[in-house]
Amino acid sequence: MKKIKLPAKMENLEKLIDFILEGVQDFTNIADKKIINRLRLSCEEALVNVINYSYPQSEGEIEVSYDIDEKGAVHIEIIDWGVPFDPLSKPAPDLDLPLEERQIGGLGIYMILKIMDEVKYRRDEERNILTMVKYKIN
Repeated sequence: MKKIKLPAKMENLEKLIDFILEGVQDFTNIADKKIINRLRLSCEEALVNVINYSYPQSEGEIEVSYDIDEKGAVHIEIIDWGVPFDPLSKPAPDLDLPLEERQIGGLGIYMILKIMDEVKYRRDEERNILTMVKYKIN
């Protein structure tokens, strides 16, 4: 499992995303731009949520890791030590409502759930751990 840990700041967003995508591309030799763009979007949404909301009263860190299993599935894990928050506990947005009547927020996790094959959250030893899996992509 490859890992990187950086301050949870917007200026590190691209470094974190590039770390995942470059490693995944090198390991799997995927050239499908659609898959890469979807992985980018999922990672960006999850990371922006951590950067914006995990540390409301202080600064903190974010750890990102990825692994590719023997079947070719990509496993991405995003860890923070911020306030407890289970993004999967939020109700799905009502996309049938007119735009002006919709609740603010919730579309990011909805997109992640639609793009990734598995998304799991757990709170472990003061850590928020979000795991996203995309099955065989090579």
